[in-house]
Amino acid sequence: MDRDILHVCIPHFPIALARVVDHSLRERPVALAPGHSGRSIIQCVSPEAESDGVLEGMPVFRALRYCPSLILLPPDPRLEAKGNRALLDLSWHYTPLWEPSTPGRFFLDLTGSSRLLGPGRDAAARLDREIADRLSLRGSVGVAGNKMISRIASGCLHHPGVCDVLRGSEASFIAPLPVSVLPGIGLVRERTLLTDLNLHRVEELAALTVSQLGLLFGPFSRLIHQRALGIDPSPVQPPERTRDITEESFLAREDNSDEVLSAELCRLAEGCGMRLRGLRKAAGRLTLTIHYSDGMSARRSADLSPPAWRDQDLITHLSDLFSKTCTRRVRVKGLRLSCRNLADADRQLDLFAPADRRSLRRDALQEALDGIREKYDRDAIRWGTALPVGGPDQKGERLK
Repeated sequence: MDRDILHVCIPHFPIALARVVDHSLRERPVALAPGHSGRSIIQCVSPEAESDGVLEGMPVFRALRYCPSLILLPPDPRLEAKGNRALLDLSWHYTPLWEPSTPGRFFLDLTGSSRLLGPGRDAAARLDREIADRLSLRGSVGVAGNKMISRIASGCLHHPGVCDVLRGSEASFIAPLPVSVLPGIGLVRERTLLTDLNLHRVEELAALTVSQLGLLFGPFSRLIHQRALGIDPSPVQPPERTRDITEESFLAREDNSDEVLSAELCRLAEGCGMRLRGLRKAAGRLTLTIHYSDGMSARRSADLSPPAWRDQDLITHLSDLFSKTCTRRVRVKGLRLSCRNLADADRQLDLFAPADRRSLRRDALQEALDGIREKYDRDAIRWGTALPVGGPDQKGERLK
């Protein structure tokens, strides 16, 4: 059975989302760069800025020299996560077999769904219209018999639309394209192919034998030869359901006050702790991510021994982790806490060991707090450090 693989691509995804929020950015040169320094590196560039010579990886001071009217935006992980989640929500109406690639890009496997959804190109056109109508995002959709060709097809379009590659014509489709379109080539091998071997197009690479390619690619020569012929048997793999527990929040106002950030950390620890105890699990590893107001992020992890599940234990470990992670004098706009390496919570007492009265009191207190929260509300009772310092405005907005 011929496969129908779709690759949905929203070019310049962070800038496209920013233009949905702020219509004044449309048809204007826009670039994404963290921080306010002239040496910050450009991460994403709009087509209008590219036409003026601005490229990804270019420092800001040079980009402004090429395009004085360039509008610089800081990365917004919150908006990017919401936009990517909205895209994936639309895909569930077509197939449960979807594989995220990068934000704004994902694969869909519609094999065997032709009686329900019609041919793959028709389903791709329908999905493209839904993305444009519901999310105001314009992208390109590649349709082919495998993942590699569908990804290449979506990148060949210079305007939004659908590119359908006929089954059996994969090799002729990629033959005139540059060798850089093949995954696994890389910059070093591409430079070697172009300079030393004078191989510019995929058809020139496909004309070589596996043994000839072995001089350059070694054990990967057979795989590269298959890709040069348009062959890619890899399946669309849905993401594995992680056992991690994550709580994330963004402050209503960017702040670097110790009291405000400590309160937000305590709320994250409470949320993770309650979910851990509901699963009767304990966290063996904490990962804290800090999003700064200038678009930069910092991440650090710490292993817990023994694993923790009580609020107070999580708060203590998280405070130490925060002091090691937050090393910049820049306001914070968001925090993310992940509990990993989950293990069964060991609450069984040793029959012959003397009773640890302090531990028993802590367990009883935690059970009483959880009982109140389950009966009334999660915010019905809180630790004192979790209360907002500057009033309700300082309380962060939690993303579930």
